Amino acid sequence: MRKLFMVLVIALIPALAWSYAKPLRLLLPHLNGVTCNGSVCVEDTRGMDQAIELYGSAVKNISAARLPLRASPTFVYCSTVECYQSFGGGNERAISYPFLGTVIAPESWQRYITQHELVHWFQFYEIGPVSTMMKPEWFREGMAYVYSNAPESDIPEHYLPIMVKYDEWHSNKSWSEVVQDAVDL
Repeated sequence: MRKLFMVLVIALIPALAWSYAKPLRLLLPHLNGVTCNGSVCVEDTRGMDQAIELYGSAVKNISAARLPLRASPTFVYCSTVECYQSFGGGNERAISYPFLGTVIAPESWQRYITQHELVHWFQFYEIGPVSTMMKPEWFREGMAYVYSNAPESDIPEHYLPIMVKYDEWHSNKSWSEVVQDAVDL
């Protein structure tokens, strides 16, 4: 009887994690109703070409800015709020989970939002996810907004001075200096 109980408990752990720790669904996104092509996943396959183009052009722009990406994180582009929430999304426009992937909300299929999230991946890989989250907002979000190339009209007003502060801090530093100096923030 005790062995049966232990088997049931062990069998329930993945099911409970899948049900309640929604970001874990990014590990096997196709089991959550999306279709994937490499690192790009979509809820509605009619949007696959657009999502691949957004991801590819964002990676190209980030690389042109000399932010080296060490990996190709999984990006799920949702067409419905239900999809976004099923991966743990809330009221934000996109969310990145270190080691798992990124989810883009239905209204956020823009290159600059993908670029913004790729900058967070750069931070996760170069500085570490926990260390990144402990950095000041002006560094985390300032860097992401600066390198997203978002139109100013689509940047929340309170982030504009944060971008200036990041830009002034970064100024003429090389990426290795930025990463090293970020450790000391």
